[in-house]
Amino acid sequence: MKKLTDNTSLGKLIMLCNVVVLVLFIISMLFLLKFDKTNKAVIQERGHYNKLYEAYVTAQHPLRQDSAEVAYYQYKLDTLQQKTPANKDDKKALSESIEVTKQTLADKQKQREENIAKMADLEKEYAPAKANWDELNSANDTAKKKFWVIACITIIAFLIKTFLFAHWGAKNNKNLHEIAPWMKDGMKPWMSYVAWFAPIYNLIKPLSFFKEVWEETDYAMEYVGITQRDENKVDNSSLYMGIWWFMLLISVWLMNYILYSAFFQEGALFVKTNHATLAIVAIVIIIITMIYECSLILQYNKKNKQLLDNESKF
Repeated sequence: MKKLTDNTSLGKLIMLCNVVVLVLFIISMLFLLKFDKTNKAVIQERGHYNKLYEAYVTAQHPLRQDSAEVAYYQYKLDTLQQKTPANKDDKKALSESIEVTKQTLADKQKQREENIAKMADLEKEYAPAKANWDELNSANDTAKKKFWVIACITIIAFLIKTFLFAHWGAKNNKNLHEIAPWMKDGMKPWMSYVAWFAPIYNLIKPLSFFKEVWEETDYAMEYVGITQRDENKVDNSSLYMGIWWFMLLISVWLMNYILYSAFFQEGALFVKTNHATLAIVAIVIIIITMIYECSLILQYNKKNKQLLDNESKF
């Protein structure tokens, strides 16, 4: 007696996970657009703030130098005034040095006061700009953190769904090994997990694994007469699976790369693309992908049910 398993409930669970992933992805796009709004405000203000900041920092250098020079000439004046001349000539020379130092000190004090006034005027312009800059960056950091939180939740949900899909594929493959002797030369059930989670390998192998399960299931049912091959009927299942896999690769890799480049990198995509349109396109692509995937799951669930109903024929 063969021991086939009913995997339709697992397939339905995967479809439910697809809905969860889709909802989370849409929410993440909304958070991404909120971040984009604050990020654009920061980038727009950056040039003005940097210009004021550089002017503010530059203005501090002569002010420090003025203070040092005033302190130096004040010390020099105090030192000269404490000296006692030995004779009439020394007294005259000392008096001249004191007058020159007094004048120099007065000039330096006047220059420092002028620079202090300039600094005060610059401070009036820089202080509100600094407060606005800090507020913009704080709002931007908050929006960015919120996006990454929901993005990480979405990624975790997608990984859970992917594991369930791999598990579903493995169980369906195991059913084939129970009923089809020729499957001893085919892929083993554990290959489903490797196909989905091995880097690079997972760019193509999940599709070939799923196609093999699908095609061998059809062949097994035709072999025992559960279904009859219609030579005039065009089988588009491979085309549908290819479209599904193509859309999945676009949504998982290409579209996410484009979104990252457009929203987080200040390159051509950031400047030249409409960010809201990109987010909508990404949502549409993942919706189409999920619909295709759910359609394929439903179709294979029917095959799984047919196998169970005709288990005695194997």
